[in-house]
Amino acid sequence: MAQEKIDDVKSINGLELASTLESLQSELQLITGQESIYQNNPWLAASVKRNLDVGIQEGIYQGFPLRIVNGKEAHDLRLTYLSGSLYKCRWTYNKRDIPNMESGVKDFITYFTKKFGPPVETFSNETFIWKGDVNRLTINYYNGTIQIEWRDNVSDKKAKQLTGS
Repeated sequence: MAQEKIDDVKSINGLELASTLESLQSELQLITGQESIYQNNPWLAASVKRNLDVGIQEGIYQGFPLRIVNGKEAHDLRLTYLSGSLYKCRWTYNKRDIPNMESGVKDFITYFTKKFGPPVETFSNETFIWKGDVNRLTINYYNGTIQIEWRDNVSDKKAKQLTGS
C-alpha cells in the first residue's frame, strides 16, 4: 500500500478536517457548559464559556460510523470546531472497546505506520506522533485508555492563542 503524506490526507474514516459544523450538527451533542459535570465544576464551565466566546465549539459525536478507526469502535468521539470549521478529532477507547489494550494500541500503530510511515516522535512507548507542516496525528496510550487525536496544527495554534493556553 502506498503511504500518504499526513498533510495530503483529506479525511480519516470519513471525518474531514475543515468540514463545517453544520455538516454534522444533527449528529452532535454540543457542549454548552450547562451539562451537570460543568455545573459541578465551575472552573470547567468557565473554560467552556471562554472557548465559546472565542468561537471554539466542542461536540460529542452521537452517530455510528465515524467512531470506527481500523475496525475498532470508540466509545467516545469528540469533534472540536474553530469558527465553525473542524480542526480536531479525538477518538477514545477503553477496555470495553478493546479488551486487550496492548494489542489494540499496537494495531493502531501498525495501521497508521502503513498509512503514513513510521511515527516521527515517540515518548515512553505511550505517545506516538505523525506530523506534517499542517496536520498531526497522535496516539496516546496511558492509564488503560487509548486516544487517537487528528488535528490541523495551524487552527490548533490559533485556538490556543485565542484561549491563552
